[in-house]
Amino acid sequence: MPGSMVLPGDVEQSLLAALTGGLADINVGAISDKDIGDDDQLVLEMPCARQRYVGTEYKNQGDNQWLTYDVSHIFEIWTAAEDLTSKEAQRTATLAIIALVLPLIAGARLMLADTSVTEPVALKSIGKLPDDIVGQIYIVTIEICAIAQFPGTLAAGNEDL
Repeated sequence: MPGSMVLPGDVEQSLLAALTGGLADINVGAISDKDIGDDDQLVLEMPCARQRYVGTEYKNQGDNQWLTYDVSHIFEIWTAAEDLTSKEAQRTATLAIIALVLPLIAGARLMLADTSVTEPVALKSIGKLPDDIVGQIYIVTIEICAIAQFPGTLAAGNEDL
């Protein structure tokens, strides 16, 4: 019986649960098309720590059916706060959200819906949006790794090849 497939959507839901449980009064959720305004600009409800799935890498573990992989999911957590007193105050408020996010997710093992658990969440970087000169939106990039095992539904019966 294969283990968990550690699919991107399952990891995203577990990350969302971790953020929701630890960030009171901060808007969390996946960035989606509903966050794009009529002028095609990103519109975030602040304060926020919104996640965005970036991509996944797989590395075969060496089984001859290619069903077991080391998997690495990359996510971004977009953080922003609103403080209209000054640009510096807004940047400082956003950094305060990062100060809440980092200890919450660094090293966290996310439990997936099938009750399997990921390796500890690895912090990769913090950066700002390229066009954000002052630094009002910061992006925390994380890596979530695990071992993915697939059922090989179409691989069954290929043993004679």
